[in-house]
Amino acid sequence: MAPARAWVVSVLMGLGHLRAAYPLRGIANEGIILYGSRRTTPPREYRIWRRLRKIYYFSSNVGRVPVLGRPLLNLLLALQRIQPYYPRRDLSRPNLAVRYLDRQISRKGLCRGLLERLGALPLPRLHSFYATAMASDRYGAAGENYLLICDSDFNRVWVPRDPRSGRLKYLAPCTQVRNRLLAYGIAAERIFLTGFPLPKENIGSREGLEILRADLFQRLLRLDPKRKFFSYHRRSVLGWLGQDAVPEAAPGPLRLTFAIGGAGAQCEMARVILQSLKPAIAARRIRVTISAGINQRVYERLLGYVNRMQLGGELAAGGLELVYDPDVYGYLDKFNRILRTTDVLWTKPSELSFYCALGIPILMAPPIGTHEELNRCWLREIHAGVEPAGPLRYTHEWLFDLLENGRLAEAAWDGFLKARKLGTFQIEELIQTGSCAEGQTPLEQ
Repeated sequence: MAPARAWVVSVLMGLGHLRAAYPLRGIANEGIILYGSRRTTPPREYRIWRRLRKIYYFSSNVGRVPVLGRPLLNLLLALQRIQPYYPRRDLSRPNLAVRYLDRQISRKGLCRGLLERLGALPLPRLHSFYATAMASDRYGAAGENYLLICDSDFNRVWVPRDPRSGRLKYLAPCTQVRNRLLAYGIAAERIFLTGFPLPKENIGSREGLEILRADLFQRLLRLDPKRKFFSYHRRSVLGWLGQDAVPEAAPGPLRLTFAIGGAGAQCEMARVILQSLKPAIAARRIRVTISAGINQRVYERLLGYVNRMQLGGELAAGGLELVYDPDVYGYLDKFNRILRTTDVLWTKPSELSFYCALGIPILMAPPIGTHEELNRCWLREIHAGVEPAGPLRYTHEWLFDLLENGRLAEAAWDGFLKARKLGTFQIEELIQTGSCAEGQTPLEQ
């Protein structure tokens, strides 16, 4: 049976929303629709969208503004605040952000041009950003309308002004999101616990997870050079990953990937980390990849660091790698390939937190925004996130301590066991059949 098609709609506001949509490109009619680009957005709507993007990038970097940075950041965080989950109570009352978005849709016509285009073919609509989904629901667009949540908890703005009267359905990456949707007033029958959509090229087939299991076994061997982790978990690992024995030698040095966010706020962190790890890179104890995303200025800044540290030879020798592509889809392809041989992913707790399901431990950089703080809490709860054990300038010391005591291997294994990894397959099944089942084991979730 040919896979069902859907309109897949995302935005380029940072990389998170598009990263969530990209694994679903196989069912995307006419490819992923990138709202907010000049090509897909009428001029009047584009001006509104450009303002929203400026607010986003400002909020990502405002903390670095001298003197006024911290007060401005505190104000923005207050506007983005997510109410504590406990005590359980009705949180359906719309907040300021909901009312503002509702006005942009009802009075300014935000997303109307997009919906006129999608109305040409009555297919299900799958959104990874709340504004396009809210507009589709508000304008009464025909057909099924799904919104994928991209974090482990989220602001009330992701739910319409009147949550009980709409038809919008939700795709939840984890149980906490489902519980939050219920608190916001969404009916249980409109919530599907699918998991976050991860790239198929990092997983393999739904039935076998061949790529994921093979990559994870090699990763665990590198993450446990003293075999401390395997002394406790050997039988479990061999059973779940379909292996016969644990080799004595690790297949090469540790491989660290540091991901800089779309706004480029972590560049200075990358400089300090490279300076600390320079001797270890030269000694072939570690291979380091720095991900610059699609931001040319970030890439050029990183190249400047490399040249000043005289690390250019390591770029040629393979001890150091910079990942950059001005085309966002080209970058996502490169990043997904890099993940297959990544042993530790060092990133702020963004949507990349869900990639712990691939068995990659998340070394957590400082969060930006309330949603990232809650992603960090989620990673801690499932033991898949690791805190830096010391200052950045001593990375060359504490990182190898975490490696040798088995903590990184433990985090990799916990992420694999506890986080849902079949979101892409689940969402495709939902589009095809109108329902999807929740698995009960690490190979079914």
